[in-house]
Amino acid sequence: MISNYKYILLDVDGVVLSSINYYMNLFRDIAESLGASKNIPDEFYKKNIGVKFNTWMINIVSEVNHNNIKDLFFSKNRDAAINHHQFPIIEGTKEALLKIKENNQKSCFISSKTRESMNSVIKFYNLESVLDFSISGDEVKNFKPDPEGIIKALEYFKAKPDEAIFVGDSLHDLGAARNADVRFIGVLTGICTKSDWELEKVSYVPSVKEIYTL
Repeated sequence: MISNYKYILLDVDGVVLSSINYYMNLFRDIAESLGASKNIPDEFYKKNIGVKFNTWMINIVSEVNHNNIKDLFFSKNRDAAINHHQFPIIEGTKEALLKIKENNQKSCFISSKTRESMNSVIKFYNLESVLDFSISGDEVKNFKPDPEGIIKALEYFKAKPDEAIFVGDSLHDLGAARNADVRFIGVLTGICTKSDWELEKVSYVPSVKEIYTL
């Protein structure tokens, strides 16, 4: 199936990097330090990974601390954002990107990461030669499930929606693909499980390295 598409768009956290547990724990740490209940389940934080954090965290932290959310996130996350050895690259990712290039297809990362963080990932894992383009959270006004990032990628490649497919790990990724009218493949290395994808009736693979097995 994926060989039929000219443009392969990929989320980063949970698809390229094994970073879901890090962000889940980071969000809990920030929220609780700003007054959120300690009884909020991990699944709540997990499902909000990839969503603009200050749009949902204001609902669980003390109102007096709303203005501190952004500064605390960047201060706690900065070291990890520029030292990506803390986030192992998911096995087979570079090989999948290489196969995309060998098939004369184009690849693009679409993530809520900052541009600094995105560039750090690409450089640290030596992906410059196998990745064609990337869009960070700094380059969009609206995060997934808004389709803005995907639409910008299509505009860059001068592509039609039916020429692209998006690989993601969350329902936010799926929503963005549907809102952009782009085909979607789910993976099991991030947020969603088999039952999540089956409930949504979408194709999925264990990880990005298996995308060509569909």
